[in-house]
Amino acid sequence: MMTLKICHVITTIDLGGAERQLLTLASFQKQSGDQIEVIFLKDNPRLSNEFLDAGVELNKSFVCLNFFQQIMLLRSKGKSQCAVFHAHLPRAELLCALALSRKTFVVTRHNAEAFFPRAPRIFSIFLSRYVLRRALASISISKAVTDYLVSSRELSHGKNNHIIHYGLKHTEVRTRLTPREVKKVVQLGTVARLVPQKNLTLLLKSFQVLRQRAFIDFRLSIVGIGPDKDDLLDISRKLSIDGAINWVGQLTETGDFYRGLDVFILSSNYEGFGLVLLEAMTQGVPIVARRVSAIPEVLGAKHPGLLETDSPEEMARKVEELITNPNLLSAFLDHQSEQLAQFSIEKTYKLHSAVYAQMMNSPQEQ
Repeated sequence: MMTLKICHVITTIDLGGAERQLLTLASFQKQSGDQIEVIFLKDNPRLSNEFLDAGVELNKSFVCLNFFQQIMLLRSKGKSQCAVFHAHLPRAELLCALALSRKTFVVTRHNAEAFFPRAPRIFSIFLSRYVLRRALASISISKAVTDYLVSSRELSHGKNNHIIHYGLKHTEVRTRLTPREVKKVVQLGTVARLVPQKNLTLLLKSFQVLRQRAFIDFRLSIVGIGPDKDDLLDISRKLSIDGAINWVGQLTETGDFYRGLDVFILSSNYEGFGLVLLEAMTQGVPIVARRVSAIPEVLGAKHPGLLETDSPEEMARKVEELITNPNLLSAFLDHQSEQLAQFSIEKTYKLHSAVYAQMMNSPQEQ
């Protein structure tokens, strides 16, 4: 496979799922012999040390510029360098569409949501389709993302679209819970932005149901920050469960957090992928989640922890069954271990390389 110069353009290199997956992909591309540069457009680069430790070149020169200046700088860079440009997240996608020649970049859609969520639908559709007309190809991180884009008219059926799942450097289970007698204290947890998409109200209501179980002391830890925190704190107080919840905030390294859990719960209304599901699986933590969007695509349609409803009682019942039934715990963990093997970074890398090869063999257009 030929060596490439790949220039990733992304809005931030903060702690989101798209940013963390780019770190994994760019690191593996560098390890495989490619020359990798990451341009980020906004400051607060919390993952910068991790990128640098992997030997990835970070370009900070765009951070202090306004959008017009960023367009001019990227246009100059595109003319002077022979590289594959790969855009991630809407601002970076739009920048590449405005600055680079047609068919000289690819984009990855990381979210099953509108390109411009706060704009009128017709404007979001226009911007999305403009970007995709300029790009050589689009990559969706799940079939659920592609389905959303097509149904919302932000992606046409005939567009050169590829589905490439996120990948992990290690797909083996590092630790594993073993069936044992019912614990008196059970630690539940989630990793999620505190925003409506994650439906943490459902999680809190389910936790209230579980707290009413007299023979088990359920505890809940929530990793993440976001604009809904005050509202969620208020809900937890009204439900009289605030004393049993640990609001952890953001974590750069989550391994210890996962290893401390008995059950990981994802209550989201939708997910573009759900990298946290893979992270929980690698630590051998059983997962309870809703059968929506990309979640069954990641966990597998037959995962025993998938919920068919958004009922707090149903979510609580599934958690309680898992905690009290050793055979069910074994079924969860066996299924997750088999599912995890499908998401290797080697597979993700090869699929990306095939898309890049299309660009190298495609004539450039203005």
